[in-house]
Amino acid sequence: MNKIKIMEASVKKWDRIIAGKGSDGGVFDCPPCRIFYVLICIGCPISEYTGKKFCKGSPYPDWYWHQIEEHGEFRKKVRCDECLRLATAMRNYMQEIVDHLKAEAEKKKKLKQNGP
Repeated sequence: MNKIKIMEASVKKWDRIIAGKGSDGGVFDCPPCRIFYVLICIGCPISEYTGKKFCKGSPYPDWYWHQIEEHGEFRKKVRCDECLRLATAMRNYMQEIVDHLKAEAEKKKKLKQNGP
């Protein structure tokens, strides 16, 4: 299982949402949730990055509650300027995690090459 590829898929999901070509179904269509959620959110790159489970500490709760309180739809998508701002924040955060994972992988590769 490649966590970088999983998170890159998440970035693509948010790119589609921002472009108006997709929506957010929460745990039902989140690439990391499909693998790590299983009711307890263990091993997810987002939870490892934030140190919290269920996307707490990420921009997702703000997106989620804006969708519920302002739009009341199950399928969450960009419907207003605030939606666009929040979706962009989430996309950028997912990219931040991808960048972090790539940097960590590079460190491990260099350590392995140079030995202990």
